Amino acid sequence: MEANIKLLQRMTEWAGFGAKTEQLIFAQFNELLTKVPLLYFVLLVSSLALTYTYYGVAPDYLTVHVAAFLSVACVLRAFKWYRFRFQNFTQLQALHQIRMTVLFSIIMGFGFSIWGFALYGYGDISLRVHVAYYMSVTVIGIIVCLLHLPAAVWSTTLTVGAPFVVFFVNTGELIFVAIAVNFLLVAAVLVLITLSYYRAFSNVIAAKEELQTQHQHTQQLNIQNELLANLDGLTELANRRSFSKHLSQKLRENIDKQCFVVALIDLDGFKPVNDIHGHAAGDRVLKEVSQRLIKVLKGKGFLARIGGDEFALVIDHDNCHEAIQSLGNNITKEIQKPFEMRTGLVQISGSCGFAIYPEGGESVDELMDSADFALYEAKTASRGSSIIFSGEHKRLIKQKSKLELALNQSIKNSELSLNYQPIVDGKTGEIIALEALARWNNPELGMVPPDEFIMIAEKSGMVTEITLCLFEKAVRDLKNWPEHLFLSFNLSVHDVMNQHTLQRLSEILQEHCVSEQRVQLEITETIMMSDLEHCSNTTKMLQQKGFMIALDDFGSGYSSLSYLHKLAFDNLKIDRGFVKNLLEDPRSQGVVKTIVELCSSFNVSCTVEGVETAKQRDLLLTLGCQQMQGYYFYRPAKIEDLKL
Repeated sequence: MEANIKLLQRMTEWAGFGAKTEQLIFAQFNELLTKVPLLYFVLLVSSLALTYTYYGVAPDYLTVHVAAFLSVACVLRAFKWYRFRFQNFTQLQALHQIRMTVLFSIIMGFGFSIWGFALYGYGDISLRVHVAYYMSVTVIGIIVCLLHLPAAVWSTTLTVGAPFVVFFVNTGELIFVAIAVNFLLVAAVLVLITLSYYRAFSNVIAAKEELQTQHQHTQQLNIQNELLANLDGLTELANRRSFSKHLSQKLRENIDKQCFVVALIDLDGFKPVNDIHGHAAGDRVLKEVSQRLIKVLKGKGFLARIGGDEFALVIDHDNCHEAIQSLGNNITKEIQKPFEMRTGLVQISGSCGFAIYPEGGESVDELMDSADFALYEAKTASRGSSIIFSGEHKRLIKQKSKLELALNQSIKNSELSLNYQPIVDGKTGEIIALEALARWNNPELGMVPPDEFIMIAEKSGMVTEITLCLFEKAVRDLKNWPEHLFLSFNLSVHDVMNQHTLQRLSEILQEHCVSEQRVQLEITETIMMSDLEHCSNTTKMLQQKGFMIALDDFGSGYSSLSYLHKLAFDNLKIDRGFVKNLLEDPRSQGVVKTIVELCSSFNVSCTVEGVETAKQRDLLLTLGCQQMQGYYFYRPAKIEDLKL
């Protein structure tokens, strides 16, 4: 039963009576717009020819009145379909006209068949042959014109073709029987061709529909990809790409050079959140920060997350520094509010750098560089503050560019040199080691402070080359020192992160036949905290090679004793900030004593920096400090000025 139902459904679809899609309906309708007028034209010409041959032979009501009625019907239907070309049809309207075409094919088929059979009774054999010819050719013409509409083909074949065959076979005339049989074969072949053509026609429309669907799907995917490509997945803010695009468009559209502000916001102390509370907590903080910034902006401006913990803002604003500074204060105050985590409260801060268009730059790069410079100044001056890029900053940038250009030539011109500051035994004053300190004497600029040129070297990427150059000079000096002395050498964050640089340090020692055990590498606490896991693995690897590792400036950064058990080091250098007020501040004394005892429990040595007076030295000795460094003992000097 089910098989019969499926077969019936399949035959219904083949015959053109099945359900149609919107695209198939309009495709059939568009075909009818050109084919139906042609069909009626063929029918009209054939009918007029038949009327002409029978005029005067058959009664006038057949050759004049009926023929006129049928001819007018053909003209009206053809004209109506011609006018359809200039109208817009809905799907239902198009489907209605298709069904009306099938209906009229039946009505007109009956009408012309009856008229033809009526004419057949008059005239001689030649006129009757004309009737047979007229009816067969007309049916075949209709079938050809309606190939894409199987329902009309079936209707015409059954209502006109079947009676035609039956009628002429029953005449008994051999010639008419032959015509009827021939017509039957041709009609059958045309019907089969129609079914095949319709299937192909339907498949083409279905393929087009599928392609259109795929195209729409592709367009939706492209839209989604475009959104994802311009959206930060975590905070759902715009990303760096989208921010640059927005800023570029704003500059293009800002013909009148209306003032607006570009701001960079960087979170201070975010890295420890990830290290202590986990990356999931860090993600929650970033989401909360984005919501707080949106709250401060109150729907104004274009906010984006352009880096790990860095946000950017473009906002229409006048150049009133007080108002911009007020916006910065609101942003930093909002960020400083504690964040509630499952592991407890977390508190961070945020620094802001502002650049005002057009004073701060007239291109995307200039504005971003200006805001970035202001942000750096804010983080350097006081974390959690806001600074607006100014004319003084422009001067500093020019000075920095001049320094950078000169520094680039300093290695080739042998302008970089080393001073050394001894590390001593606090009790005896005996020199234990020498810390290498970089110096730069430029013919035009004079002596450039290390803090200035090292910062430039790190930001420009030259620091690695400088490190290797100075390290080789230090190793050459080390070869001439007494065997009990070792070299203490500072590494930058770029050096610690670069495996090639670390490998090259060992190679330089091998080239000069110096053991790694005579070299202590100083790495600041801040560098260690920037990537605790990587730095810990790196220092362990260096220790395995024989290097000693010193944790420099301890107490100047995060000052968290909980980090120490995760780090690999041989010496801890207490920052000079604890020594400055050591005599007056009992808390500083307690901190130093605690650190010394902690180092003893870790079985590592401890060095105190910044010792400037005998009283400081004596108090440090009572607190358990042995190794010291400072102006009280030695100031940095050239190696030839030190008595070793």
